[in-house]
Amino acid sequence: MAYYENRIEHLDGDLILYQRDLKTAVPNVKSHRKPTWYMKLRVGPRKFINRSTKLTIYEEAYAFARKEYNRLTNAVALGHTLDDFTFEQHWDDWYQRNLNNHAWAEARQRWHKNQAARYYKEYFRYADGSSMRMNDITPLIAQAYWDWRIAYWSTRQGEKLSDYNPKRRGAKTTTTHNAVKVPSKKTLQMDQTALNQIFHDARERGRLQQVFKLKPPTDSRPHNRRPHFEPAEQQSMTLYLRSFRDVKGHFKDDKVNAWHSLQRIQLYHFVIFMLNSGLRVGEAREMRWRDIRFDVPHDKSDDGTSDPICVVEVRKNTKKSQNRDVQTQPNANKTLREWREKSPYAGENDFVWFGQQKADDGKPKPFTNLNKSFQHFLSRVPVDEMKDGLLFNKEGEKRSLYSLRHTYATVRRHHGVSWEDLALNMGCQRQQLERHYDHSTSNSRRENIVKTKRRAKTAEPVADATGVDAFALEAVRRYQAGELDEATMLAILRPAKQTEPAE
Repeated sequence: MAYYENRIEHLDGDLILYQRDLKTAVPNVKSHRKPTWYMKLRVGPRKFINRSTKLTIYEEAYAFARKEYNRLTNAVALGHTLDDFTFEQHWDDWYQRNLNNHAWAEARQRWHKNQAARYYKEYFRYADGSSMRMNDITPLIAQAYWDWRIAYWSTRQGEKLSDYNPKRRGAKTTTTHNAVKVPSKKTLQMDQTALNQIFHDARERGRLQQVFKLKPPTDSRPHNRRPHFEPAEQQSMTLYLRSFRDVKGHFKDDKVNAWHSLQRIQLYHFVIFMLNSGLRVGEAREMRWRDIRFDVPHDKSDDGTSDPICVVEVRKNTKKSQNRDVQTQPNANKTLREWREKSPYAGENDFVWFGQQKADDGKPKPFTNLNKSFQHFLSRVPVDEMKDGLLFNKEGEKRSLYSLRHTYATVRRHHGVSWEDLALNMGCQRQQLERHYDHSTSNSRRENIVKTKRRAKTAEPVADATGVDAFALEAVRRYQAGELDEATMLAILRPAKQTEPAE
């Protein structure tokens, strides 16, 4: 067995450097590399740390061991753990604890997992590719993450990944072109929240000795309107969506099987429902038939109609983790009733919108890729001089299922719904709505904005009770006051005299 060789003690035995006898440890190997120095540290009354310095020169090994001894001694004095966690080890532990505590919805779990795999674990690494020790992450290293993150998809590594993603082997597409070159403010803010939670948890558990809080660089880009559908685009999309559903007209040559046909019918009703409800896509995914109250009466509209609406109860396991009732438009009530008659899963506890994957009870799980089907449909809608149809708006921004929520907000504002009522129904704050939908205000108030003050028309002369023209009376008054001469006064009175009736 292996034993100490060249054993050297320091600090009264609290720090021991030694080498292993490789001939005894690995007797069957004919040749051995230069032996490595190991360190054995006694930190506190009972805690021993025994590990390799990975160095073969004694002076370098001693300097490394002494630095570790001082660091661990200070950690004990501050009450920190002596376990040497790497960023990857701590993240895995932090992630699993949050799963066990049911802290996140399923969509949030996927987001954290994907972000860590793509960015966090990729950045917090040493040059040799190994995960960085938590105590080696300084405020300078952590803050430099933002420069790396913002430029990621413009680097050679990011461009290579965009062209070909090895994790997508066997998929219909192997590219990752859906990632924008420069992340938005919201994306960086979400990264900030996640990383600060990770580092705060490491600090609380004694795995990180330095205290710092990340903050992304200031972004002066204004809040622009979200990608949505203009009225003419919405009308065209709905028209062609019927053809897509029925495999007619522009889509008559498509070859679809039974599942694809059902998926097209579902997509049609889903789009109509989202345009008339304003729900988040994640909220709609979790809808069950028991969450819907059909045929709810409401006040008559301006045109005198009173079609019933439906009220949808948003479930707690969605983005906001709280229930709320969503008041839909009459078309949502109509399309949900039609869809329930066609859906093979119409039980009270069944999901309204479902995917192909089945659960243990044989019932389908919520959809996962309906957005891809929607974007594929948009790209095929014939629009003059637009090779990608309705997929992109005028600013070149790609539309998605979430654009239906933005369209709903724009239309509701156009019809005069207040910010407070709209925010209550959509489950967000008024400030957020005003940032992204303020452009609709000028359209909804067009009449007040473009109105002009018209010049008053000159009043026609009005005769008094005696039949004498008031204009003539004013001329006489001014003549008597010396303001008019006699010739001018007579010239004014002459037409009046001509209009007197003949005897």
